[in-house]
Amino acid sequence: MEYVLKPTAFLMRLISCVALALGLIVLPLHAAPKVDGMSVPTLSAASALNTPLGVRSYGMGMAQTGNANDLSALYYNPAALADMNYVEYALSYHSSANDVSGNSFLMSIPLPYGNMGLSGAFNYVQNNEYVQNGVNIVPDRNKYSYIAGLSYGAPILPRLLTGGMTVKWFGANFLASPAVTSYEQQQKGLFIDLALRSLFDPGLYYEWLHWLPRFSAGVAARNLHPLMKIPNEVTSGQNREEYNAGFSMHFPYKFMLNLDLVNSLNLPTMYRLGFEYWPVHFLALRGGMTSSNSGSRFQSVHWGIGIGETIQNSKLSFEYSGAKEYLGGFGANFERVNETYHRFAFHQSFESIEVDSKGRVRPIRYTERYTHRYRFASELAPREIIADSVTSLNAEEASYNAALNAVGNQTALDVQEPTEEPAVPPGKKPLKTPAQILQQQQHIVGKHIVAVYPVSVELIAGSQKNFSLKEKIRGSYLVEVNRGGAGRLINSAKLTAAPSQGEKELESAYLKRLQKSLGADLIVFTKLYVDGNTGELRLVTLYYLKNDNQISAQTTVKGSDAREAEFMQKVTAKFVSDHKALLGELK
Repeated sequence: MEYVLKPTAFLMRLISCVALALGLIVLPLHAAPKVDGMSVPTLSAASALNTPLGVRSYGMGMAQTGNANDLSALYYNPAALADMNYVEYALSYHSSANDVSGNSFLMSIPLPYGNMGLSGAFNYVQNNEYVQNGVNIVPDRNKYSYIAGLSYGAPILPRLLTGGMTVKWFGANFLASPAVTSYEQQQKGLFIDLALRSLFDPGLYYEWLHWLPRFSAGVAARNLHPLMKIPNEVTSGQNREEYNAGFSMHFPYKFMLNLDLVNSLNLPTMYRLGFEYWPVHFLALRGGMTSSNSGSRFQSVHWGIGIGETIQNSKLSFEYSGAKEYLGGFGANFERVNETYHRFAFHQSFESIEVDSKGRVRPIRYTERYTHRYRFASELAPREIIADSVTSLNAEEASYNAALNAVGNQTALDVQEPTEEPAVPPGKKPLKTPAQILQQQQHIVGKHIVAVYPVSVELIAGSQKNFSLKEKIRGSYLVEVNRGGAGRLINSAKLTAAPSQGEKELESAYLKRLQKSLGADLIVFTKLYVDGNTGELRLVTLYYLKNDNQISAQTTVKGSDAREAEFMQKVTAKFVSDHKALLGELK
C-alpha cells in the first residue's frame, strides 16, 4: 500500500531535522575567551547547577516554579511531574557565557503511583583555536562538566497538592590546563532539590467558573548539598543554593502568566516574569524578563516560539528561545553591555489508555500543548471522561436490568396488558390501558434513540463505601428516558457490541463512528467523582448529539453520600431537563 506523507507531517519532520542540525552547528554569538580558564566559572558547580534546563521555560523568562507543566519541571519544580502521566522526552542545545555550550536530555516516565523523571546535561567549552598576530595563543579548551539527575513527583492531596524531589550528581573536569592554574582541576558532588506545588481550579468546583484561570503556586529548595567527604568534592563556598517561590495564572488553553522569586545566599533577590500565548493550537508565542532588586545588577529579556502538531500517535514539537543578558543592568535605553544566547529543542510525547492488573482504566491526561485542533480547548476535559466510560464497558456493566433493579421502582415498561377489556358505558369512547398509552407515546413522540453508558467512577480520596450508587444513577436515567416519552432506549445488546476507539483515532471521529454504529440520536456519558473521606459527590454528565463535531453539553451536579436521596433527586431532575432539551433540537 502506498504511503503518502501529509503536508503537516512533512513540515513537522522538516522542522525537527533543521532544529537538530542547528543545535549541533550553531555557535554562541558572543566574544570568545582570550586566556585559559575563562570558561571555568561557567562550567563550575555554582553556575552549571543554576543554568536552567528547558527551552520553552527559557523563553518565558525562566519563571516556572509555580507552573512547570512540561519537562522543565525536572529543573524548576519536580512536584509538577505528578501531573505528567505520559512518556515525553526532549533533546536540546543551549549557549552560555564564556564560549560555553551545552546539550541536555529530559524525559518523564509514568509509574503506578506518581511519575519519574530523568535528566542529563553536558556543558563544554568550544574547542576553537584563537590566533592573534599570527600566533596561536593559549586556547581555553577540553574542559567540561555534566549533571545527571533522577526525579520523582507524586500527589499528596489529590487535585490540590503535589510533592517532588530530584537527586543529581555533578562532575567537572578541567585537567586540560597548564601545569599551574588558579582554579581546581576537578569538582564533584551530590545535590538534592525538594519542591511542593499546589493547584486550584475553580472549574472543578463550579462549572460556571470554567472561564476563570487555574491558579497554581510552588516552592522549591534547590542544590541542597550533603557533604560526603570525597576527593575533589564541591565545597559549601563553591555551591549556590536557591530557595524559590512561584505563582501562575493559566487561562484555559490560551494564555499563561507566571511570576517567580529567586533567592540565593549573598545575592540580591531576583524577579522573573513570563507569559505564553496560543493564537492557534499549533503555535505558541512567549516572552519574559528577569531583574534583581538592585538596579545595577543582572537583568535580561527573553523571547521564544513553539510549533507542534499531533502526528499519528504522538506529539512532535520544535522550540526556540533567545535572551539578551545585561550583567550590569539595562541602563536608560538598553545601551549597556549585553550578550545574546540561543536555545533549540525537539520534543516528542506519547499518550495512551492504560489498564492495570485489575482491569481498571487509568485516565488519560492531556497537555494543552500542540494537540489536535478538535481537542484544543473544547474537548480536552470531556475526552478523558468518554475514554474512561467507553473503554471500561463490558457485558456485565452494560446490563440494563442491573441498573433498573438498583433504582427499586417499577417503570412503565413493566406494565402488562390486561386479559379483559374494561366495560365501557354506552355513548363513551373506550379507555386506553397504560400499555396502550405508552405504545402510542413511543410511536408518536419517542422516536429518538438514546444510549446511556454505564457510570464511570473515580475515587478522589479515601475508600468507596456506596458501590450501588452508580447503578442507581444509570437506572434513574434509563427510567426517565422512557417515562418522558421523548426518547426510547437503545437495545442493550447493541450497546455491548459497540466498537471501541482506535489507537490513533481522534475523539471527534470516534464519536461519529460510535453514533453511526449504534444508530443513536443521543449518547450519554457519565462520571462520578467520589471523596471517600468527606463523602462528597460530583457527577459530570456529557451529552453527544448526532451530527455534532464535539460534546454537545456538559453538566455537573454536587452532593453528599450521606444525603443520597437528595442527591438522586437533583441528578434526576437535571437529566430530565437536559436530555429533553437536546432531543427537542432534533425535531
